[in-house]
Amino acid sequence: MSDILRKFRRGATLLGELIKYEAAALCAGVLKVTNPRYRHVWLVSERGREARDNGYHYFAYLRRAHPEINAVYVADPKLPDYDRVAQLGSVVPYRSWQHYLLCAASEMKVSTHVSGYTPDIERYYMLDKLHIVRGKKVFLQHGIMIDDMKWYHYPNVVMDLFVTTLQKERDFVESAFGYPKGVVRRLGLCRYDALLHPHETKRQVLFMPTWRTYAVEGKTQAEFEQTDYFQHWQAVISDPKLEKLLTKYGYDAVFYPHFEVQRFLSAFHTENPRVKIGALGQMDVQTLLMESALLITDFSSIQFDFAYMLKPEIYYQFDEARYWGTHHDRGYFDYRADGFGEVVTTQEALLTAIETALASECAVTPEMQKHIRDTFGALDDHNCERNHQAIRELMS
Repeated sequence: MSDILRKFRRGATLLGELIKYEAAALCAGVLKVTNPRYRHVWLVSERGREARDNGYHYFAYLRRAHPEINAVYVADPKLPDYDRVAQLGSVVPYRSWQHYLLCAASEMKVSTHVSGYTPDIERYYMLDKLHIVRGKKVFLQHGIMIDDMKWYHYPNVVMDLFVTTLQKERDFVESAFGYPKGVVRRLGLCRYDALLHPHETKRQVLFMPTWRTYAVEGKTQAEFEQTDYFQHWQAVISDPKLEKLLTKYGYDAVFYPHFEVQRFLSAFHTENPRVKIGALGQMDVQTLLMESALLITDFSSIQFDFAYMLKPEIYYQFDEARYWGTHHDRGYFDYRADGFGEVVTTQEALLTAIETALASECAVTPEMQKHIRDTFGALDDHNCERNHQAIRELMS
């Protein structure tokens, strides 16, 4: 009975969103005639809340290079990002009535996540299957697509522009995801432009693992603490050998897990004075990447941001066999052949690899630098510009 009730509530909520959107669409039709604020709107967002990823960087580019475009950013006023993006120009509060109006009125919808420009990602993902949400849709991406994520396949999702960065990525998405010709374009991630701006690199090691569905979804904190994911990373950051290495070579470290793991952050602890545990909202991901000298990750596409700056990294894949097929299906990217650093599967091997990197002052070999350049094709700060030109072409 409880399952039936849950399904009924989900259906009722979906119907409620549909009614609210259609009401907003009717009002927006009138406002387009009477109020220039609602004409030719480009709605830009990430998950609808934050402003620190490709959506924010593209919006900043628009305000700087194309102020004539009626661009509006969606952000949550409860988050510190809101005031930062508001300094750039027009911003609308997430899930406000004005957000509904602009979602209905906008002719260009640009976001890093599918339906990220809407008042509710999950429910509008379902509504979009009915072709209810009108306007051109641009998927900037949150990272580089390296795995086969079937919920991004066409026609599960309908997009007018699907941004990719690597040639292998573009070829893979175009062949495996089923989008019409011309939708998938190789343009580069907008946030990469800032990575090449002058910045200080500290003597800092960044631990930034991604998440696992089997460790997070439906779990209480007590259950999360029983997962191999938690136990492996907790063992690393609290290992006395890590403290000795950091002290020996004069480095500090930051442990900053994926967004989906952040709700369990209080489970992680360490007495190592050289290791900080980074909380969402208190530390900026791009700043952490730019100021760090060495990255320790697992399967996260954040590896590409670090490689873009020609910095070294290590992959700690203790659950490699379980990850593939349980969290994601394997794609085109082979970490040992295509990656930008050593792959290790044990804590002992990880600490050895860290010491090797620190002893070399986190140097990147000429061979690895060539591999990185060959992978990207170009390391430049024109990604926003390329994205913008492709988006403008959708209007013609």
